[in-house]
Amino acid sequence: MQALYRRYRPADFDSLVGQEHITTTLRQALRQGRIGHAYLFTGPRGTGKTSSARILAKAVNCLAPDVAARPDNTCAICQAINEGRLLDLIEIDAASNTSVDDVRELRDRVAFAPTEARYKVYVIDEVHMLSTSAFNALLKTLEEPPPHVIFILATTEPHKIPATIISRCQRYDFHRLSTRLIADHLAVIAAREGLTVTPEALAIIARSATGSMRDAISLLDQITAYGHREIDAELVRNVLGMVSGEAVSRLAGAIADGDPARLLVLLHELIAQGVDLAQLVNQLIEHLRHLLLLNVGRDPGLLDLPDAVMEDLQNQARRFQAPQLLHAIRALNEAGLALKTPLAGYLPVELALLDAVGLGAVPLPAAAAPVSAPAVQPTPTPATPSAPAPAAQPASRPASPPPPAARPAPAEPPRTAPAELGSLWGQIITAMRPHSARLQAVLRSGTPVALNDDTLVIGFQYDFHREQIQGAIDLVARVAATVLGRPVSVQLVDLKREAAPPAAPRPEPKSTSRSAPPPSSSASSASEDPLLRTARELGATVTRLSPRDTDPST
Repeated sequence: MQALYRRYRPADFDSLVGQEHITTTLRQALRQGRIGHAYLFTGPRGTGKTSSARILAKAVNCLAPDVAARPDNTCAICQAINEGRLLDLIEIDAASNTSVDDVRELRDRVAFAPTEARYKVYVIDEVHMLSTSAFNALLKTLEEPPPHVIFILATTEPHKIPATIISRCQRYDFHRLSTRLIADHLAVIAAREGLTVTPEALAIIARSATGSMRDAISLLDQITAYGHREIDAELVRNVLGMVSGEAVSRLAGAIADGDPARLLVLLHELIAQGVDLAQLVNQLIEHLRHLLLLNVGRDPGLLDLPDAVMEDLQNQARRFQAPQLLHAIRALNEAGLALKTPLAGYLPVELALLDAVGLGAVPLPAAAAPVSAPAVQPTPTPATPSAPAPAAQPASRPASPPPPAARPAPAEPPRTAPAELGSLWGQIITAMRPHSARLQAVLRSGTPVALNDDTLVIGFQYDFHREQIQGAIDLVARVAATVLGRPVSVQLVDLKREAAPPAAPRPEPKSTSRSAPPPSSSASSASEDPLLRTARELGATVTRLSPRDTDPST
């Protein structure tokens, strides 16, 4: 039994979906007799490049008298091309014929006239796979081919083709097909096949095809192989190994609530069901992308989805902030890349989900959290010994004036809340990765202390890490400005110094010398006291004198 994508392959310009800008131009060229000698068809896979090459080969050789009706698919030439038996249509796969000898053989055959048709048409698929020497061998023939030869080159990567080849071709760029166009065409095919497919199921298949009509028809063929004549969204997800939309929505809801425990529970429930983690990550990224477009664009027209699905997405999009969605998408995208490595396991997805709820941000230390900027400690002045205060002040001495009232502290600049600062810090670390993986690793050891209007204060526990960031502080400031959306400067502080408690005053060491300390004013008044003199002679040390001790009358 023939595959669906071959059975419903476009046979004329009318059946080519979504490429009206190309079909209109080619039809007009046929009417005017302006047939080119070389064409270049470029675009994503599954958009109709090779099919258009066959349609053009039929149109230039069709025997129908009405030029506007070509190709009619009824004449002998059209039927021979449809059945694959026309000798004058030569299709070459450049991926397996890349050498210069293959092109030289082609160049030698070009000189022979066509056997049945008016033109001999060479279709070279994946032409970007040719080697440089093969392109050079093709160049002269492509520039001045015989009048009975037409070259049609097809490729998905036009940037790999030399400019000398492109300049000798008429270039046509095929567009990626929209989801609605693919779903509508699938509905027509399903009706012809006697299938009943729900609109939501068609939308899922169309989105899974990522703009390729051939892939979409192949997916529909795969689903019908299960023998079901009625196809709904649940059947499509089961056949394609996809996660249900409800499960993806629950994961997104847990991200919106910032609930890491529920996220892990939901993830491991899906893992226990045997879901493909790569498929789960792709679906969750696509879901968050929809929420981001609705959150930022606020236009349902940006998404081509059923009304029931759109209403649920709009309600969920209101629960998010745009930076949170951006951060979650970046984290999941990195997890998708990490899953391609061997022995990745579940860890990349678990880390990405926890990072999406801000758990990957470094928490603020208790000692540094309320600080908006590192306080400048005043330089301590050396303490001078002061004499003990007298017991009573004379009545004639005026009272000391009261201390001046303390000036009100200047208002602190606005600070970012610790939770928000932690989320922004995680985004800054993620944004550093494209610039320097080494600096990203060093930044992970830092702690965001504060974010003022134009200053980001980062603390480090170790001098080595702080010196590494100090050497690239301009780059860190640029990355932070990109995430915050405004210019900022970066200030680095030592967490050990900032968090250390103030040192207690040291007690003066006791003197071990037998000599008395320098006499103060009070001690000099009692230097002649007989009792003190006798005590010193016996080796005693006078440590304190009270007023009673220094009063000669006592």
